Amino acid sequence: MLNSKHSTVPATRKTVSSIPVNLTNHCGFMGGLQKNKSTGLTTPYFATSTVEVMFHVSTRMPSDSDDSLTKKLRHLGNDEVHIVWSEHTRDYRRGIIPTEFGDVLIVIYPMKNHMFSIQIMKKPEVPFFGPLFDGAIVNGKILPIMVRATAINASRALKSLIPLYQNFYEERARYLQTIVQHHLEPTTFEDFAAQVFCPAPYHHLPSETDH
Repeated sequence: MLNSKHSTVPATRKTVSSIPVNLTNHCGFMGGLQKNKSTGLTTPYFATSTVEVMFHVSTRMPSDSDDSLTKKLRHLGNDEVHIVWSEHTRDYRRGIIPTEFGDVLIVIYPMKNHMFSIQIMKKPEVPFFGPLFDGAIVNGKILPIMVRATAINASRALKSLIPLYQNFYEERARYLQTIVQHHLEPTTFEDFAAQVFCPAPYHHLPSETDH
C-alpha cells in the first residue's frame, strides 16, 4: 500500500474517504499536509464545533520519487494513531511501518456478510478509549463512524498523558472568560433583551408622524 496510488478494494475507499477535501484550497486544519500537491490532491477531513481531523491516507500520497516516498513515510510514521486495513490471513504486524510513534493501531479485517473484525493494539501506558474495542465485530454501515470516533478518542487519550495538558473544553472556557472580562458592558437584562430584539436606536425608529 505504501507504493500504491489507488486502493484496489472498494470498501477500503469507502472507509477512508467519506468527506474528501481539496488540499490546494482547503482553509481548515491541514494536519501537516501541503497545498502545493506534494502530499497529494485530496484527503478525508472531518470537523465539528470542537474538533478538526485530517487523515493521512497512504494511497492518496504520491510515491513516484524517493523524495515523495520519504515524505509519505515521515507523515505516516509520525502519526500517533494508525488506522490499518488488512486482508491478510495473519494478524497485522506492528513493525511493518518502522516508527517510535504509532502508539495506537486500529486494524480492520473484512469478514463475510459486510461485517468487520477490529483489532486494537496500544502501548501499555495509553488509557482506555472507545467506542471500538479489541475483538469487536462491526457492521459495515456503521464502520466509518465508529472508526473515526475511536481514532479521535484514542488521540485524546494520548494527549491526556502530556503533563499540564488541557482538554478542549478547558481551553474554550478560558477563551469565554477572557471575552467576558474584556468586553463586559454593564446593563440591565431588560435593556439587553431590548437591544437583542430591537437593535436599532430608539431615535432612529420611524414615528407615527413620518407616515
